[in-house]
Amino acid sequence: MKSKEKILVHKGIDNVKRNRLEDAVELFDRVLEMNPENADAWNNKGVALYKMGKPEEAVECYDRALKSDSENLESLRNKGFVLRTVGRFEEALETYDRLIATPEPDLVDIKNRAVTLVGAGHLEEALEILVEIARVKPSIQIEQEIEILRKTLLDAAIKRGEI
Repeated sequence: MKSKEKILVHKGIDNVKRNRLEDAVELFDRVLEMNPENADAWNNKGVALYKMGKPEEAVECYDRALKSDSENLESLRNKGFVLRTVGRFEEALETYDRLIATPEPDLVDIKNRAVTLVGAGHLEEALEILVEIARVKPSIQIEQEIEILRKTLLDAAIKRGEI
């Protein structure tokens, strides 16, 4: 990335942090006029658009970033998050699967996949993942989430008359 592009991307990121989102999008667009393949500009434009309440446009930006740089983990994470928040769970799961398939998957990505599974109604599979995470890296938060899922599954079984 050329230094002028870097400067504009950093100014855009600063505007996102200051919640000056329209200004940020304008800066990212200037970068993209100079270099339509700038994955950082696409990714950060997606962040600004999501914060502006435009999740579908944000996903398009993440896809453009990934077209330019298929290994851009930040864009994959952002895309998975946005897809999950708008209820596009199957697509979000595909995105998290790509993240987990990397040589050194991050536990946060695995946990986010479990959260997405809960949203999609796959509680047992989500529970299995959380139990495995607790084995690898125990935490009070994970244990609490496991207990909530177990209780939810137990309540559902009672409601169905299985217990």
